[in-house]
Amino acid sequence: MFYYVVKMLIVPLILYWIIAYFPFKSRISWYIHAFFTSAYTFMILFINDWTEISYYLRPVCILLFVCSLLRKMIFLRSIKPGRLNKTTKIFIALYGLLAMYQCLISILIIITYMESVPKQKEAVDLMFPLKGGLYEVVNGGMNSSMNYHFSYRSLKYAVDITKLTPLGSRKERFGTMDPLTSYPVYNDSVYSPVDGRIVEVMDGIDDNVPNVLGGNAANMVIINYKDYDILLLHLKKNSLLVKKDDFVRAGQELAKVGNSGYSSEPHLHIHAIRHDNSSDYFNGTSVPITFHGIYLKRNDLLLDQTLIFR
Repeated sequence: MFYYVVKMLIVPLILYWIIAYFPFKSRISWYIHAFFTSAYTFMILFINDWTEISYYLRPVCILLFVCSLLRKMIFLRSIKPGRLNKTTKIFIALYGLLAMYQCLISILIIITYMESVPKQKEAVDLMFPLKGGLYEVVNGGMNSSMNYHFSYRSLKYAVDITKLTPLGSRKERFGTMDPLTSYPVYNDSVYSPVDGRIVEVMDGIDDNVPNVLGGNAANMVIINYKDYDILLLHLKKNSLLVKKDDFVRAGQELAKVGNSGYSSEPHLHIHAIRHDNSSDYFNGTSVPITFHGIYLKRNDLLLDQTLIFR
């Protein structure tokens, strides 16, 4: 927690204060700092999961950054060129190299992300499987920095979804004695994202205590849809409302969100797979998935199935 507060709150505030109020002796030094701060801000906004502290600080961070830039740009002409000593010139040069490096990393991330996004026709379009709340994508996107699944062939395009508390975190900080129910997504209804036939279910596995990983076996529902199987994992024990060979409609309730299997906290995991071996539902090629025609990535915010903020 402390690490995220420093990285995503304290450091940006210091950088923004410097942009807005520091008495720069040359415009070039301000430009260098502005470029470094822009690249740093992009990295923490794009890659980091803001529910570690509060999701609502993410738009605040954007607002503060823009305001700090605008304030100084208005008074930029007041910076009068002055003679810089050798030490200052060396510092500016080194800071310039650091800013160039940070900007280069940001540009490479954007390029690789855009190149990794599959064409729309390659994706399986699904209905968002949760309703009636404010949900955030914890893991999702087209690189391993935003989506740890991306490094695995069978899980590459998987998405993990959680629900926000009124304070914008994944977990209630106060007011609950049960570690599982402190996560608002726990026990939420899971709805079928497609019309299809249930080809496999698993139930009876206990939910893990938060922050403790369980085994690979998880309560799950697998739905056959066209040439693919849609897997919904980490469901709550004894919450399944369907059985193998049932035919379900999109929007039909299937189970509740839990914390079973290889999971450290309650969330819903969903991915689609094309099987190399139909007898093993986890051995196959991950297929890109969209929700209502949109690829979801980390930090995407949905209100009652509608994307409202990226």
